[in-house]
Amino acid sequence: MEENQAPETEKDLSNNEVIKSLKKTNWKSYFKEFFMLFLAVFCGFLAENYRESLSAQKIEKEYIVSLVEDLKTDTTNLSGYISFRKEKSVLMDSLAGMILSEEWSLLGNQIYFLARQVFNDQPFFYSNGTIQQLKNAGNLRLLRKRNVVNELLKYEKKVKVLEEWDENDNRTKSTFREMGGRVFHSSDLNATMDSNMKFVMPTTNPQLITDDFGIINEIAFQIHYLSKMTKGNSLRAESLKSDAVRLLELIHSEYKLD
Repeated sequence: MEENQAPETEKDLSNNEVIKSLKKTNWKSYFKEFFMLFLAVFCGFLAENYRESLSAQKIEKEYIVSLVEDLKTDTTNLSGYISFRKEKSVLMDSLAGMILSEEWSLLGNQIYFLARQVFNDQPFFYSNGTIQQLKNAGNLRLLRKRNVVNELLKYEKKVKVLEEWDENDNRTKSTFREMGGRVFHSSDLNATMDSNMKFVMPTTNPQLITDDFGIINEIAFQIHYLSKMTKGNSLRAESLKSDAVRLLELIHSEYKLD
């Protein structure tokens, strides 16, 4: 021991022990406080994630229920669309056959009655409200069943194909409308629909205003073309309806709906 260094007294030793004890106690206290704070933040993070998960699942279920309703509406609308077009295809074939018949002059009542119905239509209204909400809000990601999402998007594409063919149908009817004035008497054709927009069978046997076979054949061609297009659209609609039914079954299976 150096000559100038005073020996530690008993009191000094006691104070050193107290300081060491306090330092040790403070370190443990700080660690405990840090751990409790970390645990609180972590538990809050887990709770928030859980709440968000529950909220996302609730929103997903609401979208799924809405999708099911849209698809049910589609199947109903498609049934009417299919039935209407099958019947119209038959009527249009009959009309073309009558116009081309050698006895067309005796069939004026039926020809004018059917000719008016060329413009009759029953379009398919796609119930796309839910899928548009999902896409516009970027919420397709909320649907956890990716196979359902994939089939839903395929279904939407087939709907667009049917709508495009319906546009072709409308263009053909426009061509018929442009040619109609060269074959049908306007007043007699107009008389086949009453004030309530219901079809009325003529009783006066109205005649075509031309006996030019070239013109008659041209309009018969348009009617035959319209008939086949109408029948084709009914077949596309049947395929689309089958897809809608299968998609409904898939959704019920994947989401365990009642």
